[in-house]
Amino acid sequence: MARYKVQDKYIKHGFIADAEDRIEEALQPVLDGGTENGWTLHSIQATAAAKGTNIVLIWQVPG
Repeated sequence: MARYKVQDKYIKHGFIADAEDRIEEALQPVLDGGTENGWTLHSIQATAAAKGTNIVLIWQVPG
């Protein structure tokens, strides 16, 4: 049976021109950490939040 882990990441960036770059820089270490743990990314959802972006990752974990 598949097992899953939900991970939430809030990235503060405000309304600036380089928000996409800040999101990418903040999210890449989270993605790298999950794959180093042997997890497989199942889905990712981004929603606007006050002065930032909230990202929810669903990982499929071994076992």
